[in-house]
Amino acid sequence: MKPLKIGLIGTGGIAQTHMRALAKTDQIQVVACCDLVEEKAQRTATTYGVPKVTTDYHELLEMDEIEAVSICTWNQAHCAPAVDALHAGKHVLVEKPMAATLVDATAMTKAAKETGLVLMVGVQPRFGFARRTAKAIAESGALGDIYYAEAVACRRCGIPGGSFIRKETAGIGTVADIGVYALDEVLHIMGHPKPIAVSGIANNILGKTHHPVEGSWKWVPEDLSVEDFGVASVRFENGALMVFKTSWIMHMDSLGGNLVLGTKAGMKMNPLTIFTHQYERMIDITPQPGSKDDDLFLAKNMAFAEAIWEGKPSPIPAHEMLITNVIIQGLIDSAAAGHEVAVSVPEV
Repeated sequence: MKPLKIGLIGTGGIAQTHMRALAKTDQIQVVACCDLVEEKAQRTATTYGVPKVTTDYHELLEMDEIEAVSICTWNQAHCAPAVDALHAGKHVLVEKPMAATLVDATAMTKAAKETGLVLMVGVQPRFGFARRTAKAIAESGALGDIYYAEAVACRRCGIPGGSFIRKETAGIGTVADIGVYALDEVLHIMGHPKPIAVSGIANNILGKTHHPVEGSWKWVPEDLSVEDFGVASVRFENGALMVFKTSWIMHMDSLGGNLVLGTKAGMKMNPLTIFTHQYERMIDITPQPGSKDDDLFLAKNMAFAEAIWEGKPSPIPAHEMLITNVIIQGLIDSAAAGHEVAVSVPEV
């Protein structure tokens, strides 16, 4: 099998995590890297032996040897290079969230459908042992019909800095940054039901009024223009309801964890545990842990490459991740409106 030759668009922190993972294999080769800041792109190229550097991703897309691209830009810059790459005949691996807005996520999903190429959103926990086990349990029917769920991602004091907290670059805050991981996990277990209504709140009160404490994450309160807290209730077409909670900063140690309740059993994700009634008793079942997960960033890159080599669908399809954007957009819109809003999954 010839190595998959890819171009890297964006050479910031998350791109370095990708490059360290790819340094462990010779089956994927980065042959060009692109960044608006030429020094950053050149530094990455020098560190990892990448032969070509550019500051314009359009130039990268014109390189015939490139079969696919890995997009590691800030959120607001996911859509344009992804759509352009697909229409240029390149497969696309894009970092989470798929996009900062539902409009952009829809455009990306549409481009993937039109071109028939792989568009994969890089949510690496899908390749971990616990997630694969939880999904297998759900697909077995052991949980029955899932009627309620909670998706939770929170930090007590963990606001990131830089592009993550600015509206013009990130577009959205904790809801898409860490919240998308919780949403993806619970929706994956639920089988991606269609959301029909969202009621939520979002604010950045604490992030604007509290300064970082010694030993905590570092951010500049004056730069924070996205939400650092968001909560929503989500109703689905099948009658189920999910509570979604996410926070970068709060006066609490935890908001809980991911869980689903089914008609036959319930499941908590961390630690992965099944709760049910058998033999006229309450039974708690904790699956034995598997071997330690391999590098999940390498796993997602290899899954992307294998889908291309074998002509298979995207391992993490755009139409699934589009549902996370529907919920994220619904939370933001509901918070702005001050009441529940109707939502729907766009037809593409």
